[in-house]
Amino acid sequence: MNFRSPLSALVPGTAGRLLTALVGHHSADASRPLPLDELSGTAAVTTTQLETALFRLGLLGLIAPRRSGEAVRLVPGHIAWGALHQLTHLHSRVADTVREQMRAHLHPAPEYLALSGAVVEGTATHPADVLELIIVRPADGPDDWEDGVAALVTQVSLALGNVVVHRGARDTREAEAMGGAGAVRIVPA
Repeated sequence: MNFRSPLSALVPGTAGRLLTALVGHHSADASRPLPLDELSGTAAVTTTQLETALFRLGLLGLIAPRRSGEAVRLVPGHIAWGALHQLTHLHSRVADTVREQMRAHLHPAPEYLALSGAVVEGTATHPADVLELIIVRPADGPDDWEDGVAALVTQVSLALGNVVVHRGARDTREAEAMGGAGAVRIVPA
């Protein structure tokens, strides 16, 4: 999955780039009219492509009615903006996804679990970009506890569409060193 620009990955071509630019504008200043030359540059689309795509977005109600060549005015309260914002920030859901899968597969919970890599950072652009799980096994983990780790890795990989790997550490100190300052800690919370 492309976590850097997920809308462009999910909606390829002009429409995805345009939606990404419009969501960015909605976040920055939804009430400001957006001149076509600015939108064209931000979305990296020609004016001709822009007019066609804007017409379709106008039919959906995301932008106010306009004539060809006029600045774009968003409809800030449209129901779709919330969903589009969530799609542009998918990397913020990675920790929640891992947490949910951990609860389903790791009994008892690990002593320590952290995430690192391009996926959790939001910079992944390809399915081969990695999410790394750094795990410290609990002292009271049963013999088959590692089977749960394998299931966790598989399920998170399927949920995200990216390669997920895990590295085991002997203790929290070693795990923290593996993840570095940028690691996102899941356990302990």
